[in-house]
Amino acid sequence: MPKRRAPKQARPYCFVGYSTREPHVALLVECLKIVFTPHFDVKITPSALVSGASQRDEIAQLVANCAFAVVAIDGLRPNVVWEYGALHAHDKPVILLKEADARVDIDSYYQDAANLTAAPVKINLDTQLSDVKDVNYAIWNRFSIATTVGIIWSEYVKKKDEIAGYVDIPEPKLW
Repeated sequence: MPKRRAPKQARPYCFVGYSTREPHVALLVECLKIVFTPHFDVKITPSALVSGASQRDEIAQLVANCAFAVVAIDGLRPNVVWEYGALHAHDKPVILLKEADARVDIDSYYQDAANLTAAPVKINLDTQLSDVKDVNYAIWNRFSIATTVGIIWSEYVKKKDEIAGYVDIPEPKLW
């Protein structure tokens, strides 16, 4: 009688919460893949609704089952804050990142207002998300890929004792 194979275990993954309205975050996602994909899958916030499916339910599943997460607060959008809160509620380790020139996405709040102009507002966690002002976050720079990869790796290493299934990833050397 042939041996039965054990069911294949799902590969652990890093969930990435971010605002799809911030196009530069695509660079961050690529940097995350450089660091993590040899050991973890990288699953991002689904950006589009699928007929018959709940985006909220899909995000809740991604949050509940991830090994750890990265949250890019660029834009400071309510959906990203919700995802960050869900991760906290599930006690998931989070690497919190903010781009060096991150701004609050004010325009998204007033899309229907004719001729509204508002000055850009830099993100300030101490005042705009004060409930987490004691949480450390790292600043990445969209114009420095190698440095960003190093920051991601460094922040990951800091979570060694928090991430179930932590893998000792060698520091990436890009050039």
